Amino acid sequence: MKMNPETTYPLKDLSLWINKHSFVVWRNPGENEQKGFKATVSILAEGSFPDKDAFVFSPFNSKGRFPALAFYPNDDTFAKGLSDAETQIPIYFSEDIPDSKAEYCKRIELLTSMMKCGPLHKCVLSRRLDIEDPDETMAPELFIQLCNQYPDAFVSLIHIPHVFTWTGASPERLLKIRNQKGYTTSLAATRPFKGVLPDISQWNSKETEEQQLVTDYILEVLKDENVHSVECNGPQSMQAGNLIHIKTDILFSITPQTDIVSLIKALHPTPAVCGLPKDKALNIINSIEPHDREYYAGYLGVVSKENLELYVNLRCMRWLGGKPSLFIGGGITAASVPEQEWEETNFKANTLLDVIEKICNLAGKNPDAH
Repeated sequence: MKMNPETTYPLKDLSLWINKHSFVVWRNPGENEQKGFKATVSILAEGSFPDKDAFVFSPFNSKGRFPALAFYPNDDTFAKGLSDAETQIPIYFSEDIPDSKAEYCKRIELLTSMMKCGPLHKCVLSRRLDIEDPDETMAPELFIQLCNQYPDAFVSLIHIPHVFTWTGASPERLLKIRNQKGYTTSLAATRPFKGVLPDISQWNSKETEEQQLVTDYILEVLKDENVHSVECNGPQSMQAGNLIHIKTDILFSITPQTDIVSLIKALHPTPAVCGLPKDKALNIINSIEPHDREYYAGYLGVVSKENLELYVNLRCMRWLGGKPSLFIGGGITAASVPEQEWEETNFKANTLLDVIEKICNLAGKNPDAH
């Protein structure tokens, strides 16, 4: 992406941008360089894509209340105020109460009973965790600490003044396009990391089945989208901070005739964040989850005419009305044990909670989740 050097993000200025400018900053997996810019934000019509270089931020549910957004680099003239589009971005404040352990486990029992009696093979159930700290002004520091803590994650910070702030450290690529080559990842199953990566044979049948469902779905999508020379590298164990997963990297070739927007629409949401069959799982998620996922499990990243690199918005949190919340979830199959699935969401929450505790302690605050 081409960016004006005057608007390319300097770390020292980030704290000054909060509540003054819309901006995006990110750090790609395995890289040291942190990139970003002050931005003009536009709402994308459903099914549309930016027609010029942009950072896209798309919700989980493309037909829901929260719109897909495009962040465009701009110059210092933007310092005069928000654009008309930004003032029109809807803000929804949830009145729902986050799931208790008992309620979350009850929903898992409902899902597993449905899977034993019907065609539903997998459904991803999420929960929202409301916390007291950190303050939204600490988001830049949290971003920096996430970059340090998770070098192999896609770390992001997205901010629109008086609308929302999102940050996260995602382990999962949705789609990368470079030089007529496409890359995507099948990622599923979660365990805490205990110092050694297990051999693939050491994962249990529930975990390997869950990940294989994701792989099979992606391969079927690629076949339907008429891409070529598909190769799979995996499955294998991978570390993502304090967690491990099963991963298969999938590579393929595209042509100038490949419809990239159609491919993204077919891939998202993958079974890793939704379920199978996709339409049935999506309907169930909309009916039994007490909260709107908003941009959790949506996708985000840089797009241009030649290349794109998109990631699933996981291990993430947002501030809405100044109040911070985390979003976490897990894949449920017929073999799921409710207590274990609850603990898996706690493991995932610790990706952010451990770093939040660190920056709050440095600031003399004691973070409190409820």
